[in-house]
Amino acid sequence: MKYLQQLKDDLLVKFESQLTADKVHLFLVNGELASNVGDITYTARFLFIDCRDNDPFSLMTFIRKWFQSRGYPVPDLNFDSEIIDAETYDLSVDIGLVDKLVINEAGDYHLCPPKIWSEELGNYVTKNEADAFLP
Repeated sequence: MKYLQQLKDDLLVKFESQLTADKVHLFLVNGELASNVGDITYTARFLFIDCRDNDPFSLMTFIRKWFQSRGYPVPDLNFDSEIIDAETYDLSVDIGLVDKLVINEAGDYHLCPPKIWSEELGNYVTKNEADAFLP
């Protein structure tokens, strides 16, 4: 889930003229860690307040491409927006996510990175492993 903080940071860099850090909030809501599996399902909710832009869809397309570029499954995005005026809006974006956790006996855990199929390696590997194999 720490990767979501990186997404937030990247959004602030990409949209620095439209967003400020004090008006971008990240929440984890409606989470569930089932008792018999290591899948944790939850919704990551970004709340963007007073966006100075006339195109709320640019934020959502950036979020989709961000997940894709890092080898994560591209999630469905749900959104609500209040249009304040021609250049300003508030936007809430919900991102449905499933992460895989490996939990040891002591209760410590680590997050499993997503895997993608590599034709070159003939196996499912992380995006970093696949990229390292490319000539």
